[in-house]
Amino acid sequence: MAIVQSPPKALKGQTHGESPQYRVTPNYSAWMAGNEFIIQVAIPGVARENIKMKALRDLFYLRAERDNIEYALDLDLNFDIDPNQVAAKYMEGLLRVAFKRKNPLDEAYNVPIN
Repeated sequence: MAIVQSPPKALKGQTHGESPQYRVTPNYSAWMAGNEFIIQVAIPGVARENIKMKALRDLFYLRAERDNIEYALDLDLNFDIDPNQVAAKYMEGLLRVAFKRKNPLDEAYNVPIN
């Protein structure tokens, strides 16, 4: 089940213009597969060009629009990813995003023993 939020009422004389009428949190699932973190998000009926995603060190942000609906998903990942190594695939209303989980020991220094 998706969570739907109605937009705030416009002030007198103000119109909403082209912005979506409803904001929906889409259904999604997430899991670890080896060194990858994978998210699958259901955003049916959305054209590929209407999907916007951003990935930061530990945050994933998704906005997708169709008709008068905006799908919005913000996930705090609680671990670091490499934002440069993200692969996304969209087919038949299902978006699959795979992140390479960053290993903090890859950037660690070896400590010599005296």
